This record gives sequence, structure tokens and C-alpha cells, in this order.
Amino acid sequence: MPNMPINQVSRGQALMMDGSIMMIVKMEHVKPGKGPAYQQTKLKNIENGKIIEKRYRAADVVEVVDVDRQSCTYSYKNAETFVFMNSKTYEEQEVHESLLGDDQYYLLEGNAVTVMVANGRVLGVELPPMVVLEVTECDPGVKNATATNVFKNSVVETGLNVAVPPFINKGDKIKIDTENGKYVERVNE
Repeated sequence: MPNMPINQVSRGQALMMDGSIMMIVKMEHVKPGKGPAYQQTKLKNIENGKIIEKRYRAADVVEVVDVDRQSCTYSYKNAETFVFMNSKTYEEQEVHESLLGDDQYYLLEGNAVTVMVANGRVLGVELPPMVVLEVTECDPGVKNATATNVFKNSVVETGLNVAVPPFINKGDKIKIDTENGKYVERVNE
């Protein structure tokens, strides 16, 4: 496993830390007005699912784990696991719902994702940057409403709650950013 400076590592990579594999969930470069710059990271322990925050100095070196990224298609949910089919070998990979966390709300059958595997273990799933989901519950839309900073609550077909503009109605398809879970735009098909 190669060692790399922390400023060459990015979100979605895996690190070996204290004998455990940790996935970088969030990473932010911070340059305070006083003092040296640092990397503020959120790391998820693959074994127990706990998320920790760690601050690295710019000169710190970390041990990076080689991750095999496999193109897969989401097939179905089976009790507490999600089943993905490898697009090349057609083998099924099972991913426990604890590894997915809130990412499970962006999965629809047939969606293409990337399953990350290291040392024979599934580390997690990389989602596409945007997904299109149908609104199943929301208050009625307001006629002649325009996009403003006013939002109403809605629920999409996977159970995710999303704040949407007032002109969105039940049955509309909307594009959602998978990184922050926010509404992007209405999709006309």
C-alpha cells in the first residue's frame, strides 16, 4: 500500500489507519487567517460504520489502500443487503445497508453505480453525481409560481425527503444532487 501526502488524496479513497480501512467521506482544505493550512476530513470506518473527523497538516503522509472500482447495476434489495450485478462478469455483489447509509435513498433498480472493493471486501458504493427520481408526496403546486428561495417538503419514490420549489407537483421527476441531497431541477420527459 503506497504512502501519499494528504493533499494528493481525495473523497472516495480508502486509507489504512490504526489497522482499519477508513473511507474518506468528506474532505475540505482549510486555510485559516492565522496559522498553517490543514485538511479537515470525515472518515468512515468500514468495520463498524463509525464516522470520525480528523485534521491533517499539509505535510502529513497517509497510507492509501488500493481500491478496485467495479461498474455495477443496482438489482434489488434483499432484507438488509442491496444486490448489485457486475456489468462485465454478471456476478452479484451484496452490500450491507450499513455501508450505504443514506446513499440507499438514491438507488433505483437498473441504476449504474461503482462498487469499491479492497482486499476482497466491499468498501462502499460510488453514486453518479445526479439522479432523477419521481415525487410521490408533496403539497399541491402553486399556479404561476416561479423559482424563489421558498421551498416545500416532498418525498421521492425511494423515501428521501427533498426540499423543492413551490411549482413541483406529485408525479414530477426531479434531478437531485447525490452529494448533498438537494433539488437541482425539474426533468421534463
